[in-house]
Amino acid sequence: MPPHLTHKFHRVHAQLMATQKAQQRACREELADDIDTAKHLYEAEATDIARKHGCRILQKSRGLGRGDCTKLTAFIAQNKAMLLRDYRKLTFGEKQAYNACVLKDRQTKNRTVRANPKVIKHDVNAAFKSMDREWMALHARTGLEGFYVAVHGGIKDLAEPKIFFTEKSQKFVQDVLGVEPQHLGLKLEAFVISKLGMASFPSSYSSLLMGSKDECTTLNCQRPLNKLISECHELIQDNLEFILMEKNVSGKIKMNYTNYERAIVEHHSIELMKWPLPGGVKNPSKVGGRAQVKALLDALKSKSCKWVSLSEEELVKRMKDNRARQACGEQVYVPRKARARVSQPKSKATVGTDDESSSSSDSDSDSDSDEE
Repeated sequence: MPPHLTHKFHRVHAQLMATQKAQQRACREELADDIDTAKHLYEAEATDIARKHGCRILQKSRGLGRGDCTKLTAFIAQNKAMLLRDYRKLTFGEKQAYNACVLKDRQTKNRTVRANPKVIKHDVNAAFKSMDREWMALHARTGLEGFYVAVHGGIKDLAEPKIFFTEKSQKFVQDVLGVEPQHLGLKLEAFVISKLGMASFPSSYSSLLMGSKDECTTLNCQRPLNKLISECHELIQDNLEFILMEKNVSGKIKMNYTNYERAIVEHHSIELMKWPLPGGVKNPSKVGGRAQVKALLDALKSKSCKWVSLSEEELVKRMKDNRARQACGEQVYVPRKARARVSQPKSKATVGTDDESSSSSDSDSDSDSDEE
């Protein structure tokens, strides 16, 4: 029997006009509104019945038994369309009042205290992972630079130090502060764990940090002289680098005490003002004894002795004064040391082959003449 062939027909529906589409859309919206109104009326009636006869009827209408609960996330997922539609019907003022009520409920909510350290570690890692993503997105959008360091506050916490650095902030910590980012986190952790916070400092040390001059003097006397000299070096060098960075000078410039006027003042148009000791700016290791070093250190810490920029007129006047002082015999410009020449050892005298042949021929001729 031959197979029965069936023909496929493609039905073409007439295209709706814009007015017909609008009518159908209006009908669907009206139907949805009527259904929502019926739901609200039913919920109101069910609430009245529950109040009258107890909560069993309401629980049975929801399909829940006594003591059963529904997760908020599951409820929102099941009724998302209805909730969004109801929220759009609210006015702007009603939306603001609703959001304020939600925020107030969140603040008054009793949070469960979790004593499990592993749970706390998990929460901390998840929170900082999200913070890292937000920071990177913010940096990519706006070019914002920054960093944060967070450490745990006790020895019982298992969370490791959390650090985040953008590229320029990491370079700032490495070049200006002279610390690696990981070391900065470890130092903060050691500071916190060892309870060196301000709350555990003695009152005398707190007043020292607030600027008590007598206790500063006492502390300096207890420190070795070489430590005071080293701190003077660091303050002078750090402030020098800072003012040069403000003047957009690239590269690291080292303080030159020997040729201070030429290498620092005239070359970079800056001056270390109000040097507290006689004799001008010199190496802190050569200013004198402990009293002189302490006076210099106090002046540097109080910013009374600091780096300042010179204007063009001040620089020209300073250069003229330096030339005049140099002409009067004062050694303002220290000449550079002459380069020591390395003496090359003299090579041993050698005799060439031509000289050897000529000398041998001369000796032969002399011997022949003697025989004659």
